[in-house]
Amino acid sequence: MARARDIPDDADEKWLYSEHAAAKHEILSRYLDAWLPILGRRRRGSHFRHKQLILIDGFAGRGRYVGGEPGSPAIMFAQAVKAVEAGYAERVVIRCAEPNATNFGHLQEVCAELRHDRVDIVPREQTFAEIGAAVSEWARRQRPAAPTFVMIDPYGVKGVELALLRELLSNARLEVLLTLMVRDPARFLKEGNYAEPLTALFGGDSWKACEDAPNRAECLLLRFQEAVRPDVAQWATPFRVFEDERKTILYYLVHLTNHDLGMREMKEAMVAKSGEMTFWPVTMRPPAQMALEGAEAEPYPTLQQRLAKKYKGQTLTFVELLNDEYPDGAWVEKEHRAAIKAMAEAEEPRATIERVEPKTQTGRPARGLKLEDSVSFPGAVE
Repeated sequence: MARARDIPDDADEKWLYSEHAAAKHEILSRYLDAWLPILGRRRRGSHFRHKQLILIDGFAGRGRYVGGEPGSPAIMFAQAVKAVEAGYAERVVIRCAEPNATNFGHLQEVCAELRHDRVDIVPREQTFAEIGAAVSEWARRQRPAAPTFVMIDPYGVKGVELALLRELLSNARLEVLLTLMVRDPARFLKEGNYAEPLTALFGGDSWKACEDAPNRAECLLLRFQEAVRPDVAQWATPFRVFEDERKTILYYLVHLTNHDLGMREMKEAMVAKSGEMTFWPVTMRPPAQMALEGAEAEPYPTLQQRLAKKYKGQTLTFVELLNDEYPDGAWVEKEHRAAIKAMAEAEEPRATIERVEPKTQTGRPARGLKLEDSVSFPGAVE
């Protein structure tokens, strides 16, 4: 297959709004809608946990598409305003990096229009490497550092190094959403111009194992996961983004975090349909099977069968089960909760729930399922 010509970063052609951009922005909006309230306010009382929350757009681009559609800086700003006005955060700081002079001029105009007394958005004419290093250095000087969300959406595979990801994620309160482009690298993996950026991104040449793989795109994703877990991030949750109805993978969105709550929130933000686009976690099961399972009605018999078989003879807390299930399943927390409760309440129970608080405040037997509750599945381990 012939290689497509390179398009300059500041060409109008590159700033036409696509379905992929719209879907990615929907994911970003949904996740920040959950992330900002969770980290901004204590779970009890009315005092703020942190004076400010930080959002970083590492490849901000123009900030607006040629058709007038808002880019990621405006989406970050809108969610930040929503959070501070709802009282979920005291202040939000947004920093947007863009090295291309033409794109940066557009970005400045966009950011100048975004004004709020408790949301500070500032564009920087710099690379992701430069803003990432500055954020990492700043975080090391803070005690504690403010919660930080970093969006890394490069134009290809250049400009992102594993060493910088390691530095950033050494801050326990920092999470990353990375676009891992695989379509063109998978097609032209043996061409020399991909060697340097891929080696920087993977922190070595493990990507070379994919040169003769039957599915290069998925191989690149799996090798990248191996490169980051667990030393860079405890969780590296990937989601396929298809290019077209033929299910050609354009890129993976990879969420990097060291917090299980962040991992689960991102999964729930992503496992949703956006027009013709569907985001699913990477799994060895066919996407069609996952779609069928995900469409099941409560109490999700296929999920019940999966849990009974997978955890036969085991006892674990509900949160341990979720953390084990999320990277590989089509279901989210509410569906697991419904399935397990149905298993426990069946005429012949297929699960037992041991609750940390067996009774409600009114003295009635508790029927809910909390994260810290234990779940046991009968049967001897084979």
